[in-house]
Amino acid sequence: MAEIEDYYERYWDAPEDYNDPTVAERRALLRRHLGSLAKGARVLDVGCGKGEFCDYFATQGFEAVGSDLSTKAIEYARGRFPAVQFFAGPVEGLLPQMAGAFDAVFSSEVIEHLFDVGAFLRSVNRLMRPGALLALTTPFHGKIKNVVLDLLNYAGHYNPLGQHIRFFDKRSLGRVLRATGFEPFVWTGYGRPWPFWKSFFVVARKVREVTDQDAAME
Repeated sequence: MAEIEDYYERYWDAPEDYNDPTVAERRALLRRHLGSLAKGARVLDVGCGKGEFCDYFATQGFEAVGSDLSTKAIEYARGRFPAVQFFAGPVEGLLPQMAGAFDAVFSSEVIEHLFDVGAFLRSVNRLMRPGALLALTTPFHGKIKNVVLDLLNYAGHYNPLGQHIRFFDKRSLGRVLRATGFEPFVWTGYGRPWPFWKSFFVVARKVREVTDQDAAME
C-alpha cells in the first residue's frame, strides 16, 4: 500500500496543473442522474483528487465529503474548498466511523487503478445507506472500440507500465457491481461519441449489505 500511496503522491505533485476536459460532461451526467437526491443528502467522492466535484455537490445543496489517497491532493482541495470535509487515505479508512452514512457515492476513474476492486466496492457499500446510489466512471471497453484498439494501438492502450491495471466491459463491470451488493440501472458514457466513449458512466443502487462471504465467493 505504501508503494501505491507514493505513486499517487507523485501523480498529484502539482494539483494546480491538472485539468480534465471532461469535467463539464461528468457534472451534466451527475445533474441528470443524481438530481433526485434530496437537499442535504450526504455525498462522498472517493478518489476526489483536487476536489472540484465535491465543490459541485456542495453547490447543488448536498453535504459533500471527499477522500483521496494523496495527501497533496487533499491539502490542495482543503485550501480551495474549506467548507468541504476531506480525508486523506484509502476508502476503508473511513470505516467503521462512517458506516451507512452516505446517500450517494461518486467514484470517477478510480477502479481501473486498483488491484482489489472487490474489496474497494465492498468498503464503498458499507459506507452507504440502504438504497443509496453509486455513480461510477471507468474507461469504456466495447466490442467495436476493442477491435479498433487491438488493431491500431494495443501496446499503447494496454501499456504494462501505465496507470491502468483493470479493463472493464459492460459484462465484467456489471458482474463486479452485483457481486458487491449493487444493481446497475444506468449505462452511458462520455468523452467521445458511442461506440468510442472515453469512459462508462454507470449508476447503481445498493440493494443489499455485503458480508465476509461475498469476498470468498468472488
